[in-house]
Amino acid sequence: MLTDVPLHTPEFFAGNPYPAFREMRAGARVWWNDVTKFWALVRYDDIRFVSSNPALFSSAKGIIIPEVDGEELIQPENLIFTDPPRHRQLRKLISAGFTPRQVALLADEITKIVTGIFDEIDTTREYNFAEDIAAPLPTRLIADMLGAPSTDWEQFRHWSDAIVALNDPDIEQDPLEAMAELYEYFLKLINLRREGVSTGKTDLLAILAAAEVDGLKLTDDDLLAFSFLLLVAGNETTRNLLAFGMLNLIENPDQFALLRSDHSLIPSAIEEMLRYNSPVAHMARTATADVEVGGQLIKEGDRVAMLYGAANRDEDVFGDDAEEFIITRDPNPHIAFGYGEHMCLGAQLARLEARIFFEQFLTRFSDISLVGDITRLRATMVPGVKKMPVRLKAGA
Repeated sequence: MLTDVPLHTPEFFAGNPYPAFREMRAGARVWWNDVTKFWALVRYDDIRFVSSNPALFSSAKGIIIPEVDGEELIQPENLIFTDPPRHRQLRKLISAGFTPRQVALLADEITKIVTGIFDEIDTTREYNFAEDIAAPLPTRLIADMLGAPSTDWEQFRHWSDAIVALNDPDIEQDPLEAMAELYEYFLKLINLRREGVSTGKTDLLAILAAAEVDGLKLTDDDLLAFSFLLLVAGNETTRNLLAFGMLNLIENPDQFALLRSDHSLIPSAIEEMLRYNSPVAHMARTATADVEVGGQLIKEGDRVAMLYGAANRDEDVFGDDAEEFIITRDPNPHIAFGYGEHMCLGAQLARLEARIFFEQFLTRFSDISLVGDITRLRATMVPGVKKMPVRLKAGA
């Protein structure tokens, strides 16, 4: 079926795509974009089917919606661009740095970063919540995890934005240039770890450099690709979770009041934030054979885009109130972190960052209000919040 919904444009995702998603779910399970030639999936079960079948739907040929005159930066050895069996080998090795114990060890550092951010807030002035308050946490944490100097975290953020927002006019650096600089930076860190030079803390690069599964170890190229993925994926998605999550609370004062009255609801509130505004808008796959999805024949070689934001409001799964933000929603089987082989490896870390962030926020500030318009990053995959002007009021 054809659709004139401009799914291939960053502007669509940087606006409010949810009314269009709702109409698409009501009309057909699978939609064809005739501009850049791909199938779009909007239903929960169809996306889980594609995610669960990597043999039929490959990641190796690209993971984003094709854009007009767009450019996709494919890295063959990057975890998200690989298929089994190589994907499983890489995931096993990289998982050594994301065990429940390793993630739990980061709680004190996360608390320290969040405390530092909130300590610097002057309630008499205006802040860009996305850049000034949400962004520093994931970027500083990743810099710390990789053993990079804390003074470099601002540069990390610039590199990450340049790579994600390929067509955003406000991003001045060329994405290929940003990637080259990032790789050069990470290679220096990796060489230090190979030489036995560590930060003495929870040094993820040192852990991964020493990791071995079934006689296999990560190469320098593997470590480079993973470091890149951690920075871009870990930074952008967590920043969006915090920014969108706070926006959800501001726009739903009854839910904000409920959360203030009962902090034990923070974990379920975070799950609802993830469902309601999925930090990653989509992932794409390429069919390796003719296959039927949602009653539609997908031909070998066709690109298929999984629209997580549409699936996470699927009425067949989340009920008649799927378009509402409800922090007590239970069950909440959202797929904001993906599903199957490629489910986000850092999901528990993102949840931990968000939990500590909102715990600290609720104990230190009595109110937060928008004082201007919100601007989104011009991107199809991670159209995050770029500007979100707010004022805060001290007091629990």
